[in-house]
Amino acid sequence: HYQTLYLLLAILCILLLGSTSEDCLAGQAAATLHRDNQNLRLEVSVPSPPPSSIIVSIKLPKNTTIVSTSPKSAKIDPRTSSVKWLVKNPSPGTLRFSASTTPPPDFSNVSAEVLYRAPEGGSLIKIDAQKR
Repeated sequence: HYQTLYLLLAILCILLLGSTSEDCLAGQAAATLHRDNQNLRLEVSVPSPPPSSIIVSIKLPKNTTIVSTSPKSAKIDPRTSSVKWLVKNPSPGTLRFSASTTPPPDFSNVSAEVLYRAPEGGSLIKIDAQKR
């Protein structure tokens, strides 16, 4: 009976660890980039304790125009087809960003990243977003 119990416990642990792979592990941010035709959505998981600020950016293929962003972006650079947000004093949890484009970008040529300094004056951390 104990062998069956240990086997079930091991399977449960594997399932739980797999389901939290997108969450903040070991106090580090995580980011996931989604596409919905002309809209790009980026979800960023902010760790606890949170950094003092986070820079979020999406880089698009050349000749892609950013029509709108939510929340309002800190900078849209038409020359590099990129958009950046600066979030000061973020709370732990999930932040959501979106950008509408024209024409719809080739998702294989879209990238996103999150930059922040580890709390307490730590090193600069760069997280590349996972595409979904």
